[in-house]
Amino acid sequence: MPTADRPSLSVVVPAHENPSALDTTLRSLTRQTLPAADFEVVVGDDGSAVALGPVVDAYRGRLRIEYVRSDRNRGRSANRNAAAARARAATLMFLDADTVAHPTLLKRHRDFHAGRAGRPGVLLGQRYDLDWAGADALRRGEPVVPAMLDAERGDPRLEDIALPQRMGDFPSAPWVLGLTHNASVDHESFRRVGGFDEAMVKWGFEDLEFFYRVFHLHGAPPELFRLDVDALSYHLPHFRKTSNGIASMDNMKYLLRKHLRYDVEVLYGINTFGRHLGRIRLYGAAIEAYRSGGLGRPDVLPGSLRDELATSAALVVGNGVSALDLGPGSHTFDHDAPVGGTNSHLLGTVLQQFKAGALDLIVNVDMWRCLLPEDLPAFLTRGLLKADRIELVASRTGLDQRALLPVPLVADLDYVADMLRPHFSVAVAAYDAATVITLR
Repeated sequence: MPTADRPSLSVVVPAHENPSALDTTLRSLTRQTLPAADFEVVVGDDGSAVALGPVVDAYRGRLRIEYVRSDRNRGRSANRNAAAARARAATLMFLDADTVAHPTLLKRHRDFHAGRAGRPGVLLGQRYDLDWAGADALRRGEPVVPAMLDAERGDPRLEDIALPQRMGDFPSAPWVLGLTHNASVDHESFRRVGGFDEAMVKWGFEDLEFFYRVFHLHGAPPELFRLDVDALSYHLPHFRKTSNGIASMDNMKYLLRKHLRYDVEVLYGINTFGRHLGRIRLYGAAIEAYRSGGLGRPDVLPGSLRDELATSAALVVGNGVSALDLGPGSHTFDHDAPVGGTNSHLLGTVLQQFKAGALDLIVNVDMWRCLLPEDLPAFLTRGLLKADRIELVASRTGLDQRALLPVPLVADLDYVADMLRPHFSVAVAAYDAATVITLR
């Protein structure tokens, strides 16, 4: 039961400038079906030019509310962490200062976590992106009517995963949909992962990165996250800087340096939320299928290629390849070995950690055969900016391509070689244990 010292829910509202939006958001929290005694509100002011304290003070008689102000703009992560540090409840709910809560929103978040009986969990709510009419209605205290919520105002995450097969992808990487405009997490998980990464001071991806760590903290259980389409909120119009998109790519590159795994690498491509989910699920299944099928093993490499690897700066991709004798400056993408200084759990579609010309060659043992047709060109094109040549090694195997579905497997090597010839210098050589396609 909530008490005067310990409410059941702490609503963390990070804010920067735009006092009118914050006022509208706080007003919506006075109209909740969850009793005001059951929750608290902590507003974090990230160094607004004009302090937002007066906006907060206007609600002290109607809400249990706290105000935390930074004397400078430290970024979205630091602001959320500073506000969360003042929160007292066992459940933290993050609500952006330009996101208006439906009257039942807080109760849905509180009830989800109460129903987990102390087990960790994350609830992701949905939002409508309002235009002027919807925003004006909320500012006047009037209801939002269906005409204000047509398809153009919907939550893009829900549009992307509306198809049944996309909902099936959600448990594989629910953090991809982890936007903090309307989301809650148990306080203990927040504490254990250390909150939001304050090194991410620019716009974008800091919330996904936080939920990524929560997901993997608990071993990636499929039931940890729930997407609740009835946990409604309304996103107010606000000025979006065109530079935000460029800044977000800097954060994306930071994520790839921090988490050397394929599920983060997939996000680098321009795609919908749903297709990101599908690729993470598919490539996770591919890594397991290739391992169980005995693919990617270094013992199929021709002796001449092994000898060259011992003296070259190379990137070698495959299962067990980190045990090879490799030359100075070499790296591996080996999913059978722990991530370390020279080994990553990546696919190779980005290769941002290598400078142009840093490698003598790239050798990919079978893992290239699992890349989707739109991802293989990225690996090859970027790879030949980093290395003089690429060796695509295909083990001779009795695996049935159709039996692996939906995991992809290149089986017709002649077709692939013909496809690549207009774009690269291509040579094909057959050995006892493998066929090797050389690209320059």
